Amino acid sequence: MRHSALHGLGRGPLAVWLLAAANACAQDADLTTLPLEQLMSMEVYSASRFNQKTSQAPSNVTVLTSADIRAYGWRTLADALRSIRGVYTSSDRSYSYVGARGFLRPGDLNARFLLQINGTRINDPVFDQALLGGEFPLDLELVDRIEFVPGPGSSVYGANALFGVINVITRRAQDIEGTRATLEAGQGRARGGSASYAWRNADAELVLGANRTLSDGRDLYFPEHGASAIGLDWEHASRFFARGQWEPWSLMLLSGERTKSIPTASFGQPFNVPGSQTLDRLRLVDLGYRNAILPLHGELTARLYHGEYYYEGHYVNQVPFGTINRDITRARWWGTDVSLFMQLGQSHKLVLGADYQYNHDLSQKNFDTEPFEVYLDDKAQGKRLGIYLQDEITLADGVLLNAGLRYDRETSTGGVFNPRLALIAEVAQGTTVKAIYGSAFRAPNSYEMFYGIDGQGGQLANPELGRERIRSHELSLVRRMGTNARFTLSAYSNRASSLITQVEDLDQGLPIFRNFAHATARGVEFEYEHCFTRGASLRASVARQRVSASTNEVNSPHWLAKLNAAARLHGAWHAGLEGQYVSARSLLGRGEAGGYVLANLNLYTIGLTRHFDLALGVSNLFDRRYADPASVAYVQRTIEQDGRRAYFKVKVAY
Repeated sequence: MRHSALHGLGRGPLAVWLLAAANACAQDADLTTLPLEQLMSMEVYSASRFNQKTSQAPSNVTVLTSADIRAYGWRTLADALRSIRGVYTSSDRSYSYVGARGFLRPGDLNARFLLQINGTRINDPVFDQALLGGEFPLDLELVDRIEFVPGPGSSVYGANALFGVINVITRRAQDIEGTRATLEAGQGRARGGSASYAWRNADAELVLGANRTLSDGRDLYFPEHGASAIGLDWEHASRFFARGQWEPWSLMLLSGERTKSIPTASFGQPFNVPGSQTLDRLRLVDLGYRNAILPLHGELTARLYHGEYYYEGHYVNQVPFGTINRDITRARWWGTDVSLFMQLGQSHKLVLGADYQYNHDLSQKNFDTEPFEVYLDDKAQGKRLGIYLQDEITLADGVLLNAGLRYDRETSTGGVFNPRLALIAEVAQGTTVKAIYGSAFRAPNSYEMFYGIDGQGGQLANPELGRERIRSHELSLVRRMGTNARFTLSAYSNRASSLITQVEDLDQGLPIFRNFAHATARGVEFEYEHCFTRGASLRASVARQRVSASTNEVNSPHWLAKLNAAARLHGAWHAGLEGQYVSARSLLGRGEAGGYVLANLNLYTIGLTRHFDLALGVSNLFDRRYADPASVAYVQRTIEQDGRRAYFKVKVAY
């Protein structure tokens, strides 16, 4: 049962540090007052593993900054991601899931998105899971920016980057120098606090942060059970982060732990019985090196990291009633990657590199406590190796060719090549056209291959699984309108094949993962952005998407609409208003989860006093009732989401 820091390649380290400092300060304090022309020249790293302007990146990268997090009061990474065009989220009240460009299946563990913190992969190697909700191991108060790169990313990053790459970049010491603390409270007896300390001098810096949140949740009525789950929606989470840098070295420590009660009686558990809960713990140590190589007009970057993920599920058994089934997963891994950036003249940039990861402990165990009986005790290991090349060539004035190729070899599925090719042309003053082709893959994970509980009627293992593939075509136009507005229009076609899907084995009548499904997604996305005078800003998007699939598991909304508006009200007071429309989504078997419109409002201050700032937010402002599609693990076909929720936050800085 289950559920690099911004490297600044191509510049000397001191120049990179000064540029990052200037950008970070602008984003934190003055981002809403900058003309859009300056925002469009903002550099991103995640699209190609070197810094480039967003207009020149081989993808339509979305950047969410610390100013956005503050303006809209986002409390989880999933909250932030759902504001992005073409992206939507779902929750089963245990975990948060993300879909992009028409693709999300109930019960997916975000394994088709690559999640990074400061450029280091944090998808665990057992489930390939990207933790996005309350289980995300980093406090958003420490986030400088979130770069979302839509589309296949395997030519740069290898496995898991089928539908996008999410790179969360933490704040530097100059952003939050000194001591800061935050206290918050909200409905459902939500409460929490965080503290940070940052120090720097000319050659080094240190950032420390800790966070603790608790929530009692709410009582939930489920018509399928004809009753309410009382006091079973609680959540406790703690996080710790440390990052030190002394040129050219850096060291990052990350630890996050979340315990969540299960109110939904998933996997056939008795309803409204306490004791069912999950624990997720992720720890990471990352040692990085970055230094200029003057003869090559480039830079060498390297990192060595070790990660540990621990999952424990407590499930109350129906038979014998009240006994506990424990589901335990442990993953330990270490890895390294090295890349070399070279500026080969004014019109040619080249990145070549390699990465290696050894998963030395992949353990899965399932047993009943009383009477003690073991159903699964599996231990595995695995390796992955990748070699890649990224090349950017200026063909003519305003015309770029970005080409990439990567070879990956995984223990389970052998070797595979993935290319990406992008032609980027400024066809008129302020108008850029991008034509992009790419492919990506995902290897089957240990859970899909080796999790089998025959005797308990759970599921069958399938070590013969193959890899998933996707091929993508995209054409986009970005038009700048003066210095204060721009619009983006994109059309795409994604073809996914050999998708790993849980189906019923005809011989034994038990679920088993097989390379069964394929899907084609086509869509159009439109986004308009405008920076007004006096610091007001507007971002609005509409996405139309349609998916044809071999199964009905893809719960894609045909329409998505987003609105984000921020403005100064009076004095130190500001407001951020967020609106989202998600059209109906298919349910497993038959039927639909109805579409919905949500509005969120956040009132906040900037410089209320020398040391204090306040925020007051209301999510689901109009108390709309809506529900997300459920997976086969639930009796419920939909899982109801939260109604109106209010919270209050106090920030102190010294």
